Amino acid sequence: MTLRRPSGSPPPDSARIAGVVTPLIPLADAICTRYRDEFPDEAERYGDAGIEWCRHDNRWLLSWAASDVLGVTDLCEQASWLARILHARGFPVQRLARDLQIAAELVAQGSFGDASAAVAGRLIAAADTVAELDFGNAPKGTAPNRS
Repeated sequence: MTLRRPSGSPPPDSARIAGVVTPLIPLADAICTRYRDEFPDEAERYGDAGIEWCRHDNRWLLSWAASDVLGVTDLCEQASWLARILHARGFPVQRLARDLQIAAELVAQGSFGDASAAVAGRLIAAADTVAELDFGNAPKGTAPNRS
């Protein structure tokens, strides 16, 4: 499978909550390293572009989680949107839910200072939301059923 590298608007490099600036690139790298350890088959399936997409998507997810804590966006809605796109591309969506869990585990270690628990909580809620999406036998590209 040939996967194109990410293009378009780049994801944020950092997120700010209560004056604390969190660099997202090293955090996304750590998430993707753990994710690839759990799903080594993706190296062959997606190649180097797959890890680039992992980093790209995780920077967005982390930014949205921080924005959710600030009341600016809804991470669960954004993660559901991403799940629909990934499903349409044939990606196993339950892996997105696991990715969000990994992100929450790493964020809970203090990446966002005093807001780390709140950001991790948003990531767990998004993981649960994605895990509950039911695409059933729906054709790719259609909206999932909610459980």
